[in-house]
Amino acid sequence: MIYATKARSGIFAAMLRTSTLLAAVCAAALAYGQAGTRDCAAHTITERYLAEQGLPTDVLSALPHVESVQRGGTYTVPVVVHVVYNTAAENVSDAAINAIINEMNQDYSQSNPDLSGVRSQFTGVIGNVGFEFCLAQVDPSGNPTTGITRTQTTETWFDPDNETNLMKSPPQGKSPWNPSQYLNIWVCDITSGAPGGLITVGYAYLPVGGVVGSNIDGLVIDYNYGLDVGDRTATHEIGHYFGLNHTFDDNGGCGNADGFTDTPNSDSPTFSCSNTNLMKCGVLTQYENFMDYANCSAMFTDQQAAYMAGIITGVRAGLLTSPACQGVGPTGYCTPTSVNGTSDGDFINTVQLGSINNANTGGTSAPTYTNYSASQSTTLSPGTQYTLTIQGGTYQPDHYAAWIDYDQDETFETAEKLGEFITNATNQTQTITFTVPANATVGTTRMRVRGVYHNTGEPTPDTDPCFAYAYGETEDYGITIGQSSTGPCIPTSANGTSDGDFINRVAVGTINNANSGGDTAPTYTDFSASHATSLIRGSAYTLTVQGGDYQPDHYAAWIDYDQDDTFETGEKLGEFVTSAVNQTQTISFTVPVGAPLGSTTMRVRGVYHNTGEPTPDTDPCFDYAWGETEDYGITITTSTGVDELVAAGFSMFPNPANEAVNLKFTSSAPAVVSIVDLQGRTVSTARTNGALHILDLHGIAAGAYMVQVLQDGRVSTERLQIGASGN
Repeated sequence: MIYATKARSGIFAAMLRTSTLLAAVCAAALAYGQAGTRDCAAHTITERYLAEQGLPTDVLSALPHVESVQRGGTYTVPVVVHVVYNTAAENVSDAAINAIINEMNQDYSQSNPDLSGVRSQFTGVIGNVGFEFCLAQVDPSGNPTTGITRTQTTETWFDPDNETNLMKSPPQGKSPWNPSQYLNIWVCDITSGAPGGLITVGYAYLPVGGVVGSNIDGLVIDYNYGLDVGDRTATHEIGHYFGLNHTFDDNGGCGNADGFTDTPNSDSPTFSCSNTNLMKCGVLTQYENFMDYANCSAMFTDQQAAYMAGIITGVRAGLLTSPACQGVGPTGYCTPTSVNGTSDGDFINTVQLGSINNANTGGTSAPTYTNYSASQSTTLSPGTQYTLTIQGGTYQPDHYAAWIDYDQDETFETAEKLGEFITNATNQTQTITFTVPANATVGTTRMRVRGVYHNTGEPTPDTDPCFAYAYGETEDYGITIGQSSTGPCIPTSANGTSDGDFINRVAVGTINNANSGGDTAPTYTDFSASHATSLIRGSAYTLTVQGGDYQPDHYAAWIDYDQDDTFETGEKLGEFVTSAVNQTQTISFTVPVGAPLGSTTMRVRGVYHNTGEPTPDTDPCFDYAWGETEDYGITITTSTGVDELVAAGFSMFPNPANEAVNLKFTSSAPAVVSIVDLQGRTVSTARTNGALHILDLHGIAAGAYMVQVLQDGRVSTERLQIGASGN
């Protein structure tokens, strides 16, 4: 539960509730910035609840055991908010609810702006939960909805002590929507009648003792205190909903109260962040954790994130198969379910196509359906042939098939099937070659990949794109169908670089093409295969360009953000004119937040504007008489919470690497080295005190990662490509 003083606190503590009076077991608390203590007997209340069910009362042991979950993509959680009100003030606005949903999405995707306030001692364990909360679009009857219900009640307020669940059913409240497929949140007045001192501003049930799927499953927050953006009431309570305990020991001991090793032991809650060196139980207190009470909470840890992922793919897996966020009827893609799912090894382990590289994501605890379209996508051109690579699971024979919704009608027709194969070995990899139809509708659509077993009585020999096979897994990916094109224009030049009009260096991200110019250099070079970098939506970058031996020349750059093989005016990064030979200048730019994900091209031109040629703005395609043009590879990605910067404090070789990578530091100061995947999850951490360190890569799946070094109070980051580790 979350408690606050009547004066103002609005921050949190949440645990199971029974109808036992809390006044007898919770001490008074003071508002932020005031001296005082804060205590909540939620742990005791949980024990009482378990006792009432005739179950063992060890709270930590009562929580579900989860298997390790290592998956990319995003877990979508359908939410319904029930506003139960007596007065007009309690009938909170849609805007207030949407603001809290937005804050929840930031906190559970490691994108909250206050994350930068986490002290350096804990930045290495920040976890990206990977949850996305959406207000339901479909109600349990299949009808369209806003995801918000409103019920007027005669209750002037709901006393959390003896009316804990009264708002969850008629006549005074609203019954939950199917708790197995919706996260139910009740917003109502649970504070105005409190006598003063400590008040409850929110509470939730943990997934123990038969709570999951019952008519009391969900969370309750106060219409006033609980909806303040920044107080994190909902973020904290949802942590309990997905099985997290407080990071401190509710009984005042120094034991491992929450079961995690990356949340330091603490014997009491923390309220203020003013003492940055606060020690409890002999260790530095992690007061930034959302599951403590401090007024600067900003993070979950890797182990907390992994546990919540295990809960949503385990006892709360019904949320992942819910159609609530898919749209109504024919206006949404079908979402297949499966009774046994991946439990017997019928899963998809790898999908690769274009810039989609979703490797080593399968397992026997994987969800039966995952929508990767927001995080894994690629662009395809009409009339072009492609190869889709799929690796199967640990059961065989299974059928693997794929479709692309070319006509964008949210239905996978027979003609849109890319192909199908049957495995005859475990973890087998096979390919499907296909050609995008010339008449495919331009725009964003989906690719579906299924790996299923054809049981007796189920559709066979051709896999159905929607049928609920008893065993198997389904994954959706983002596809953008581009304009038919033979590629970007390739400018020519009568005199080219012969008089010194050339490009000598281009640097941005991991691209650093230095000393490449000269008066015998070609007029056009496509460096996209050898010089490429990833850029993150909404992030700012600096492009460095060095000119040639002639001046004044114009230097300009573009990125084909919409991936149509045309460099439009709106895609221009900038332009400058040199005033000295071999002059270096920079162009600052920001990647549009709506830029399509996937691979595209950056063009850099260095040209002289002769009489009668386009001026003062350089044209991306015109055949200027003097000059050079270079193209580079760009991959547009989403933010992972990992800063993608060229490392300033260390060098790394070899890269790509297989079994190990060598790190050479510019300083011999102690350093913490972490390998972080592109979902922002830490997969390996090591400490070193020397100028050289060998980083062991055994056990880490092949793919793209970031190596993050914390040294001398500074974090340096560089991309690492890991090949097959040989294990």
